[in-house]
Amino acid sequence: MYIFGTANEFDYGLHCNSIVHESKPADEEFNIMPFSGRQYGYFSGGDKVPNNPPSRSYSAPKSKRLRFKTHHVFTTEADDVFMVEGNLIFRTSSYYERSISSGSSYVRGTLDFDFRGFWSRTTGKLCMVGSSHAYSKEGKLLHLAAVLKINNLQTSSNISTLVTGTMDSLSSANDPTHFEQISLLMFPQVNYAYTMISNQFSEGCPRGTDVQPMSSLRLLQTRTICDMLGGSNAFKLEYTGSCNFSKSCNPFGDGIGSVVSLRMIQCSNDRQSLRLLIEFRNDSYQGYYSSPNLNTSLIGEGSWDAKSNRLCIIACRIYDAWSSLEKSHVGDCTTRMSLRFPAILSIRNTSTIVGEIWSEKPRNEGGFFDRVEFRNTGRYGGRIQLQGLKYVYTEMAEVKKSCPKKNPKTKSSREHYPDGYSGNLGFRMSIIKGSKGRIGWGSSVPLAVGDQQDQRFPSLIPSSSSKPKSSRVESDSSSGLLNISYKMSIMLRSSELDGGLNTVNESSNEYLKTEIRISAEGVYDTATGSLCMVGCRHLRSGDKTFSSHSMDCKILVKINFPPLNSDRRSKIKGSIESTREEIDPLSFKPLQFSGRAYYRSWVTESISRMDLEMDMLVISNSLAIIFVAFQILHVRKHRGIGPLVSLLMLVILALGHLIPLVLNLEAMFIQDSKRSVLIRGGRWLEMNEIIIRVVTMVAFLLQVRLLMLSWTARCSTEKKKTLWIAEKRGLYVCVPVYVIGAIIAFSVKSRQNGHRTVRARHSWYYINKIILGNSRAYAGLILDAFLFPQIIFNMFHNSRELALSRLFYIGITLVRLIPHGYDLYRANKYADIDDSYMYGVHGADYYSTAWDFIIILCWVHSLL
Repeated sequence: MYIFGTANEFDYGLHCNSIVHESKPADEEFNIMPFSGRQYGYFSGGDKVPNNPPSRSYSAPKSKRLRFKTHHVFTTEADDVFMVEGNLIFRTSSYYERSISSGSSYVRGTLDFDFRGFWSRTTGKLCMVGSSHAYSKEGKLLHLAAVLKINNLQTSSNISTLVTGTMDSLSSANDPTHFEQISLLMFPQVNYAYTMISNQFSEGCPRGTDVQPMSSLRLLQTRTICDMLGGSNAFKLEYTGSCNFSKSCNPFGDGIGSVVSLRMIQCSNDRQSLRLLIEFRNDSYQGYYSSPNLNTSLIGEGSWDAKSNRLCIIACRIYDAWSSLEKSHVGDCTTRMSLRFPAILSIRNTSTIVGEIWSEKPRNEGGFFDRVEFRNTGRYGGRIQLQGLKYVYTEMAEVKKSCPKKNPKTKSSREHYPDGYSGNLGFRMSIIKGSKGRIGWGSSVPLAVGDQQDQRFPSLIPSSSSKPKSSRVESDSSSGLLNISYKMSIMLRSSELDGGLNTVNESSNEYLKTEIRISAEGVYDTATGSLCMVGCRHLRSGDKTFSSHSMDCKILVKINFPPLNSDRRSKIKGSIESTREEIDPLSFKPLQFSGRAYYRSWVTESISRMDLEMDMLVISNSLAIIFVAFQILHVRKHRGIGPLVSLLMLVILALGHLIPLVLNLEAMFIQDSKRSVLIRGGRWLEMNEIIIRVVTMVAFLLQVRLLMLSWTARCSTEKKKTLWIAEKRGLYVCVPVYVIGAIIAFSVKSRQNGHRTVRARHSWYYINKIILGNSRAYAGLILDAFLFPQIIFNMFHNSRELALSRLFYIGITLVRLIPHGYDLYRANKYADIDDSYMYGVHGADYYSTAWDFIIILCWVHSLL
């Protein structure tokens, strides 16, 4: 929802002459401006600005970001005074809008002001007046007028330079267009001088932990530090050493933040230095449009040190941002950070980025804090790719003890298991069970595959020396064994954790979740699909953060993969158990887990199946058109046949084509990203769906034409009274049967889904999946028995004439039977991938092995 305005002529002199005196602009356009073309920043206040999302929507956390876009800068008659035209855009709200047709959609609200004013290069002040449009809660269009005042807008800047200002409403306090003052803050990006790092980091990172340069990766000339840290990155903090509840371990005091995020503001021309906004927070999620808490943020300069292969950062506090952004200023530049990319990974260090934060102040001085380490995990910065990264197996001796080699058993020649390098070994643990039942879920991703001399990293860029010489490099080629390492993350309900897992006495609240991170390495048997590994669990200290210095490596992980040619409903199963004595405080009861296997060969088969199903949909709808056309010709050829056709049957068949068109009408005009399938683009699917809907529309129109012919014929016949009596009696029989059947069907379905709908009884899920889903399925059941109304009509009318063309009722019967026959074939042939059905959709009919056999046998018997 974009709200925009046009810069009108306001009395600039009344509001701004005291700041920057108005001057007559010249025709010459000025090409120098302290702002870049698009300058981003943050704002506070303006809570009562009339730009409210609809009441039916669910509001997400508000964004507090802004963007100033400069359109034109002109010289004026006064020296060093320039006229500026631009617009200021506030992202004022975010919300989810729900509708029955399209479900939920994410919408951003923006408030766009057009401004015009004057900037003094001498004083660095800019004053502008402008306008915008907004809507009240009642939907009335409002015209907003405002004055924008910006300070510190210089032609050059450094780390202490903050562009601040305010925007005030020009309306009176009781006017509906009035809004509270908005304060803003921006980090200038033009002519920035990296003065801090050039003065203090000439000899590396002072007081940083000494690390051998060879233990960290060098950066390529084609991939600089700006490329590695572009955008926003979040890292988990590790409070170790002397950090505890009585000590301050970050620049903002106790209890502030378990995550540190780095937002790149700007990169230098040589791409070796950069500016960063460093935020400490507790929330691990950070959306693209989210706003930082400037009260717990630092502004920093960083420079890549090629000698020590690390990024050195000097950071400063942002003061007084809590009261008003206009009063913000920079000071206390005694915080230091360093960041590097380890060259070697192991079971105890699976992070591709590590770093540390420390204070340059003396220990006894106020504001000092102890050294804090940080590192990325599987959820933070996992997409960063590095060349030359190696993995070293350190627990293989323990693996041999815990995972004794089994004698090879005779296996079926048809059984083939995933190759270690195929990309099939990552999976989601949909169910994790403990001694108290189902307690959580998780994910498991391979980190490295292969031995120490010949490794490959499926999710990273390997060095030339670490690539396998072929696609089947094995650690022990004679036995089919592969060395492999994993990163596992599981989420467990805090209330279900036993003492060994709940080492920090988590709350017993059943809704709270605890993350358990395990790194493991072991041996994968390509002949049997079994994987056995020794795991190390990252323990949490009292502040509930992970630490690489405190790990429990007495864990055994076993996983069994199903064969590639097994039943597609087969699951990956495994266990996680402690090898400690039961009396050990770190011991925990075994966890069992399972997850669906989605092998790439299955996905390929699924795509080919979808192609086949799309073709079958087009063919079946085309056949329906042909069979209805034969019935229309049959009615026209035999004039006395038209009144004998059951109108209820024709209405049911017409609705059978109309309802899918209505429920999916938006698919013809709106591209729905949820319907994009696997590696195929959404456009491919949408084009095929449009073709199907066009054919369905033609079939519907022919059904309506047949209905009109029968209706007209019945109304014009002399026996219409007896025919209408038979039709009504048939209606009295069919409707109760349909109602009773619906009650029984809904009762059975509700009982089957009862465990999923107890907490969602009034939710959108219940309405969409249970009520609408069951309705569509039951409608398909009625369509399967489309001849039922005609049979009842014939019984009451005692008619022996052939009202329906044989090609019509045999053909339509086959069109309804083929999906059930195909469903039996599909259940044993193809992978069962959710939302990938095109033909014989479960949500549009009742499909089960029993019902498929029953309906096929019944209709075959009736046709014979």
